[in-house]
Amino acid sequence: MGYAFEISANIIEAMLVTQFFVRYFGIKRPQNKAMVIIIMIFLYSTVMTGLNYIEYISVYQELIIDVLLFVVVTIFLNGIISEKLLMIQMTSVVSAVSSMLLTGLFGKWIEFDESGYAQFGVSRIVLVVLAKIIYLLFTELLIRNQIKEKQYVKNKTYVKLNIVVFATLIAHLFLTDIIYINAVNETLRWEIYFVLMSLAVIDIIIYMLFLELTNNSIRLLKEQMKNAAYESEKKEIENIQEIHRQTMKIRHDMKNLLLLIRLKLKEGRVEEAEQYLEDELDVKLAKINLISTGNRMADAVINRRVEQARMRNISMQVMIECTLDKTDEMDIAILMSNLLDNAIEAAVLCDNPFVNMKITRKETYLHIMISNSCKSEPDKEAGKLLTTKKDKTLHGYGISNVKDIVERYNGFYNYELEKGKFTTDILLHM
Repeated sequence: MGYAFEISANIIEAMLVTQFFVRYFGIKRPQNKAMVIIIMIFLYSTVMTGLNYIEYISVYQELIIDVLLFVVVTIFLNGIISEKLLMIQMTSVVSAVSSMLLTGLFGKWIEFDESGYAQFGVSRIVLVVLAKIIYLLFTELLIRNQIKEKQYVKNKTYVKLNIVVFATLIAHLFLTDIIYINAVNETLRWEIYFVLMSLAVIDIIIYMLFLELTNNSIRLLKEQMKNAAYESEKKEIENIQEIHRQTMKIRHDMKNLLLLIRLKLKEGRVEEAEQYLEDELDVKLAKINLISTGNRMADAVINRRVEQARMRNISMQVMIECTLDKTDEMDIAILMSNLLDNAIEAAVLCDNPFVNMKITRKETYLHIMISNSCKSEPDKEAGKLLTTKKDKTLHGYGISNVKDIVERYNGFYNYELEKGKFTTDILLHM
């Protein structure tokens, strides 16, 4: 009965350990997920069962299991080596804490064998079941609070934490060995249990503080990057606006020149007028965009994107059925800049590229609809659109700024793909 229980307990522990590491890191080849899980469970449970029945070496089974886990996790799962090593050590710490905590709580009812381990019986069953529950709860906590943006964490940070935790585990093995040798000395055993418990708890506290501080630092960094993206867009829009002012000045000059041509025609100087049109006016007018929304910064952005689309051989149609004079200049300009940039970048990859934009008003809402040719549906990650741009970081924060603006105006944001056409729909309450 005892053997069957221990084997079953080892298999359950192997399943818990496997599911934690697979969920935390992910499998390198997802198509082999089932096979990887079976291999990890089999190796872990088999080795642990074997070690349980080897006299004295069982003291060091924790270290042996950690080495096995490290090899298997390194081969089959994603992630950097230093983080894998840290998580393996942390699970060992959790396992040690759960065992010592439960031993302290139920010590009066536990019968120990000559090696200092709890003998099989009701107490042993209770200890094992509760230990597995504690392990499951803690690993679930780790998964929910793990660092999501791991690219921001330097490898040397993990190395430093590894050194601290590893030193604790070595101390744990040494002190456990003392317990093994002095199993009959109950007072010494409980004193060492207290020391081990304290060290393990300190490790857990350090790691939880590391998670909290790291995640807070990442949030601050992302906010700074977001603000930097916003300021970069703002500066770009201001530059575009200056170009637009110059364009409008040229437009004004062209109007005066048209009046001059008109005068020449009235005076019968037809050949002069025709020659001027051929040499000057046609060329200059072709470069002037005449889109006007009533919002200077929006005009600058839209006209600039129309010119960019023309230079990249993209057919672009703009239909504006209302004015934007009552909208915030910077907000609407940033919105237009990001949406049109994304549309142009996607369209240029197609054989027959096009970008269409339509702006209308529906009661109290401003409706912006932008459609573009698209080879395939944009990639998504955790519900977020991914980009084909080289500068993926700034793109991400550009989209974030778009969503912030939509939320600021109590609006709605939606996108869909249908037959090679990607459409973005935005409603802004204003």
